[in-house]
Amino acid sequence: MKKQYYIQFVLLIVIVPFGLYSFKTILSSWEKNLELGKMTTKQNYLNVPFHEPSNPNTPFTAPENWPTKGNRAPLDRSPKEFSSKVITLGTGTPTPNPFRNGAAHALVVNGYPYFVDCGEGWWRGLTKAVQAQKDIDLINTFKFKNLKYMFLTHLHEDHTVGLPSFINNPYKFHDGADKKVYGPEGVDEMISHINAAWKIDRHDVTQADSKRGADGATAVGIPLSENLDNNGRKIFEDENVIVEAFPTKHGALKHTYAYRFTCKPDGRIVVFGGDGTYSEGLVNASKDADLLVVEGITRKNIKYATWGGETEEEKVKTIGEYHMFPNLLKRVYNESKVKNIVLVHVQNYNDPDKFNRLDVLHEMIDEGIQNILMAEDGDIY
Repeated sequence: MKKQYYIQFVLLIVIVPFGLYSFKTILSSWEKNLELGKMTTKQNYLNVPFHEPSNPNTPFTAPENWPTKGNRAPLDRSPKEFSSKVITLGTGTPTPNPFRNGAAHALVVNGYPYFVDCGEGWWRGLTKAVQAQKDIDLINTFKFKNLKYMFLTHLHEDHTVGLPSFINNPYKFHDGADKKVYGPEGVDEMISHINAAWKIDRHDVTQADSKRGADGATAVGIPLSENLDNNGRKIFEDENVIVEAFPTKHGALKHTYAYRFTCKPDGRIVVFGGDGTYSEGLVNASKDADLLVVEGITRKNIKYATWGGETEEEKVKTIGEYHMFPNLLKRVYNESKVKNIVLVHVQNYNDPDKFNRLDVLHEMIDEGIQNILMAEDGDIY
């Protein structure tokens, strides 16, 4: 047995089956990271009972949701030349995949987290990351007093449904901070309604025997829609980061954004593209960036999509207004000269017998995009 295959065989039978999610990769190049990302096992993910459905064409039964189809452990793929880290807390879509959280990410700079999007499972995503990664001190990074800043790319439910947890759960553990949530027009109203909806919860805590104050129990929403064109503008700055917002295109939504973070300690530029198709704003946000975290969807197998119409033509038209086909991400890649791309919110449709969890990644690579990886929940980049 050749040495390289022997090493992969040992990793498969020792690391993956025993669920040791916390291991350090010494493979730093894109090509080797790609090979490591291919590692999988026929063993059922977390040994969850699974019975193959007779109809795989529903949101509940689509192959991308099967535990046997997506069972890679989290990896630390972060470049060693940068001190800042991107954590993919949730890489899922509205499809109810029980093994992926909703869209949610964290950028850690100087040991302080800045969050982008807050999908279903955000709160639990913190724990998964803490337990999966040993080479970054996420316990101290995610101290409750540090959970303060959230940037929403858009106000769709699958990117915002975790907000009540973001606002209320840290407070329950006696050490929260009042939150600031930046986002499109309407974010202030959304946060106001969340504060109102959970007032009984807060009242119970403040009136309990501990007689705690209300500090850290609420949030404010800060809308960004004014004076924002394709050139973007700065919307936040502190001692760690500069954040610029750029308009993007995602269906009929009037205001959707990409966020460009410049990390002051190491100069790294990280862009979170959110959902959407090609746009001039996304290209400008990604200009010469070190990393773009962005969605992707299959074009080759779009006929298997569980939404968007009855025919392939209908699905291409409808879904193409909302999401990023490989040829359009290639345009973003070419025009922005972004150095690296990480795929999240991947919509991977196919016949179950032909399904591969890396299908969309392969489509992107076949389109000519280099230095592109696909994330799992709990990865670090």
